[in-house]
Parts: sequence; C-alpha cells; structure tokens
Amino acid sequence: MYLYRLEVECDKGKLVVITAAEDEEKAFSAVDEHVERHFLTMPDIREVTLLEKKRISPGTAYVIET
Repeated sequence: MYLYRLEVECDKGKLVVITAAEDEEKAFSAVDEHVERHFLTMPDIREVTLLEKKRISPGTAYVIET
C-alpha cells in the first residue's frame, strides 16, 4: 500500500489530494471520488499530476506548504 500526493487542476483552482492506494491506477481513480465529495457540484478536472509516492509505514507523512 502506498500514500500518493496528487495535484488536481480544475475550474475551482488547484487542489492537493492525498490518498492511500495499492497502485497508481487506483490512486488516480480515487481522485474523482474525493474531489466530488469535497464540492457541492463536481468541478471540471483539467489535469491530475502525481507529485509523490511513498510506501505506507508508521510515521509516513507529507509536509505541505501553504
């Protein structure tokens, strides 16, 4: 299992989605589901970029600058 950090470019701006998945295909598939749950209406997703992939183990984390 891996932890993926993906950047989503959509009509609402740029988003960062962090998801746990078994492979990249499942991580990219999960993006639509998570973005749809976040907004009242599904935004138009233009591009999804994989930024990082880490094997899940105790202490695995991402630092996200704001």
